[in-house]
Amino acid sequence: EVGVLWDFNALNYRDQIDPKRFEVVIPSDGSVIAGYTTIINKWAKNPNAAKLAREYILSDAGQINLARGYARPIRSNVTLPDDVKAKLLPAEQYANAKPVQDHAAWEQSSKALPRQWQETVMINMQ
Repeated sequence: EVGVLWDFNALNYRDQIDPKRFEVVIPSDGSVIAGYTTIINKWAKNPNAAKLAREYILSDAGQINLARGYARPIRSNVTLPDDVKAKLLPAEQYANAKPVQDHAAWEQSSKALPRQWQETVMINMQ
């Protein structure tokens, strides 16, 4: 059986359930990558605190902390400790992963995918 998840969720679920039971891989024929967006509400009571939180997230320490939770650093110049690096998938698995270029098409296809998965894949599962 196959599950389609973001890498950080799949790695987390695998380790919570049973690391020997699941293999997490990035499809070698291609996949998509996307970063998260951070926002600061213009009516925030403490916008400077939010700015500091964002500054931490993008710092080396923040990127390492997120990687401990299976999120690949968005910054390429962060050196991860060996124990953290071991939790993530090897960089080579992302060789054919590309950023989303057409966001309208991404939104449309991501809405259609669950139904297509049910009709094409799940119906054949026994």
